Amino acid sequence: MIDLNAYKREYRLRDGTKVLLRPMVKEDEEALFEFFKGVPDEEARYLRDDVRNRSVIKKWAEELDYSRTLPLLAFKNSDIIADATLFRRRFGWKWHLGNVRIFVHKDYRKVGLGSLMIRETVDIAMKLKLEKLLAEIPANNIPAINAFRSCGFGRVAVIPGLARDRENHPIDIAIMTRDIEPLHEDEYYHL
Repeated sequence: MIDLNAYKREYRLRDGTKVLLRPMVKEDEEALFEFFKGVPDEEARYLRDDVRNRSVIKKWAEELDYSRTLPLLAFKNSDIIADATLFRRRFGWKWHLGNVRIFVHKDYRKVGLGSLMIRETVDIAMKLKLEKLLAEIPANNIPAINAFRSCGFGRVAVIPGLARDRENHPIDIAIMTRDIEPLHEDEYYHL
């Protein structure tokens, strides 16, 4: 298992930038708002949540529950520069599945941070005994698709018009998945 409260990892990116990865805590609310506040309109239109709305970030901070939602943040000094979130269900027919979302600040793309965040999320998912990860990515976001592919995800479908942007325009979504080590049958009943 994994102690998420003690989880901290330091890395150096390809450009030499030192980053610290750790789960979000309530006290990160303001830094996370500052991170998302700078998202350009063109990129914000593709995000599922209105992350530039302070009340959205406040709700996330107040309702942190690692058993359902695990936001993994990347810090450069005290600034958040990326967010990868693992969503999961504890019960029901999708308990074995994790959904991954990621957003990297534009100044820290193409230096390996996105792939690093995805790999860390995969590692955490393995330790949490998930069996499959799924990512839904706008089909025109080739860099994100390539980052997930480099981390073992494969594209299983592209669904035309599955999502709508802020202006209500249809967005084709690429569905990417990655299998993780399956549990042994006798472990299914002991979670």
